[in-house]
Formats: sequence, structure tokens, C-alpha cells
Amino acid sequence: MWTALFPNWKTFKICFLTPEAGKILEYLLNEPFEIKCLKKPFSHRNFILKFLSPNFSSIFLKAFIPRFFKRNRVKNYFKSFKTLINLRIPLIKPYFLFWKNPQIAFLKKEPYYGGIVFPYIERGFLEKQNLFLNHQKEKINYDLIKNLVLFLFSLHEKGIYLKDTKFNNFYYTSYEGFRIFDLDGLKLYKRPLSKFERLKDLSTLAMSLEWEEVENAKILIFDFYRELFPEIKEKDFKKFNQLVALKREKRERKLLKF
Repeated sequence: MWTALFPNWKTFKICFLTPEAGKILEYLLNEPFEIKCLKKPFSHRNFILKFLSPNFSSIFLKAFIPRFFKRNRVKNYFKSFKTLINLRIPLIKPYFLFWKNPQIAFLKKEPYYGGIVFPYIERGFLEKQNLFLNHQKEKINYDLIKNLVLFLFSLHEKGIYLKDTKFNNFYYTSYEGFRIFDLDGLKLYKRPLSKFERLKDLSTLAMSLEWEEVENAKILIFDFYRELFPEIKEKDFKKFNQLVALKREKRERKLLKF
């Protein structure tokens, strides 16, 4: 099954990132599993691989489609991953990465030029029910949202721009705190983020909370962050509001396509 997904498997470069990675790859090459596609953007596919044997845990696979003159997103991920590890940023570690030249894969009409293999985590990512303290959405979980803003602020201070800061992209448990997962849009700077970069990063979070009917989400996020970063003034709320509106329009247009 694995070689059906990646018929030229032996031509890929592989980088193990966890102690169990070699064993996981051996399972994938030799054990039968079911495969389910979760997401189909133009650039990649997200799969769940469920082993038929109950002795093996399920796997999450992000496989990248070759497109002409497009960057190698696996190598970019690896570069970002190493930097975040050095900065001691909490994140979900993949088992391993694999890749080849995406242009060669494109010319040979191969389905994928590489991928990232993660443990499949069913619980821990923030969900909309985490945002409220009751089912009627009358009591907002202010502490959770405030702590998420504080976590984002700590990233911004280290020069990390996440881009896709929707609340459900964050893994959270009460004993581990927050961890990041999706590094696709991440940008790394050798300086703390500018005011505009911070507002832009926060706008996606505010939009996603607003989408789930968190009352006064924009004001909430803006005020929490302003306590941490006094350079943001009341007059900046107008720009922040515009950024949130743009993100909401983008999501609405995307939904209309389906």
C-alpha cells in the first residue's frame, strides 16, 4: 500500500526525527493499512493511515503534489522545524520526512514528491466547544483565549510569524500547554515582529473565534494583546478590524467554491 502511494519510494531522501521513526517506516512498508483522505487542496493531500492490526497506532500523512516551479515544502518545513527546536518552541514532532526534487517528480508525472509523517492525534487540538464554559455559548472561556494570546505573543517576540493562527490549529492540554502543528505559512525573522505583522497574525485568530460566535472576539483579542504590547494603541483597532474583515471574506469565498 505504501509503495502504491509512492511507487519510486527508494529514490526518496529520508530524515528520521524521533527514536521510533525507523520502526514506523517498517510498519508502513510491511503492514496492511486502510487509507482515508481528509483534505484535498491543490498543493497536497492529508491522509489518515489506519493499520489493520490493533497493535499499531494510526498515522497522519501530509503528502505534497509536484507543481512546476514550486518550492520544496518538505525541505522548507524541515528548515523551520530545526529553527523552532533550537528556539525551544513547543510543537508536535513528526516521525519522519521524505522528499525528492519536485521538478523531476513533476516531469515524471509522479503523484507526490514527498511528505511528512506524524502520529495521528485524535484529542488535544482546540475545538469550538473549548471556547465556551457551557453549551449555550453564554460563558466564554476567557482564560483559555487569554493564554492562547499570551502564547502567540511569546512567538512574536522570538520573530515567529505563524500566518494560519485559527484556534483549531493549536494543540493544547492543561498539563502540556500549547503546541503548534502547521508550519506551512510560518515565517522566521531575526527580530521581534513589527506591529503590523503582529496585528496580521492575530487577525486570523480573531476571525476564527468570531466565526464560532465568540462574542466581541476582535475586541477580546485586541485588548488582551495590547496589555502585553503597549506599542499597539487604540487607534490601531481600525486597521485590525479591516484585517479581520479581509480574512473573513477570504474564508467565505473559499466556502462558496464548494
